[in-house]
Amino acid sequence: MKSFITLSALVVSLNASIILPDNFKTNFKQTITNDKGKVIKYEGDVLFKNMKQNMQNPTGEVESYSRSLFKWNYSSPTKKEVCTDGIQVIIVDHDLEQVSRYLVDEGINLEEILKVAQKITNKDYKATYKETEYIISLDENKQLSKIIYVDNLDNGVKIIFDNMNYNTASFNETDLACQAPKEYDIIEG
Repeated sequence: MKSFITLSALVVSLNASIILPDNFKTNFKQTITNDKGKVIKYEGDVLFKNMKQNMQNPTGEVESYSRSLFKWNYSSPTKKEVCTDGIQVIIVDHDLEQVSRYLVDEGINLEEILKVAQKITNKDYKATYKETEYIISLDENKQLSKIIYVDNLDNGVKIIFDNMNYNTASFNETDLACQAPKEYDIIEG
C-alpha cells in the first residue's frame, strides 16, 4: 500500500532539468520485489495533471499554488484504480469490490529531492532524500521513462513508462477521479 502512496507522490516533479508537463498519459509496468525475492508485476496506465490555482492569503495577496492529481489504472494482474491529490489516496479494488481511503501520512518533499538530484549519465539522475535513493531515467525525448527506488517496506520498486504522451489533449479533474459502484465496501484508513 505504501508503495502506491510513495509512487504517486514521487512523480510530480523531478529536477530542474527534468521538465514534466502540465499533464501526461502513459502506460506503465511496475515490478515490486520484496526482501525474500518474491516479485509482483503490475501493468496499466497512468494519468497526471498539474492543477494551477490562485488563492488569496490572509494578508489579501493572491498566491499561486499547484496540486498534482494522479490516477493509476491497474489492469493486470488485478483491476484496480489508485487516485491521489497528494493529500488523500483512494484505492478502488474491483476484484475485492472495496474502496479504501487513506490520508498521505508522509509525503515526499519533492523540492528537497530536486535540490539533491544529480545527473549521473546523459539520461539518468540520482537523488537521495530521507535515506531513500531514487534513480530517475529519461528517454531520448527527455521524457520520464523509468523510476527505481526501495520503498520504506524494503521492497525494490521499478516502474517503466511506455508510450509517454506529454501535454495530451486536456482532460479534467473528473477523469482523474476513481470510480466505484455504490455497493462496494468502504474502508477508511
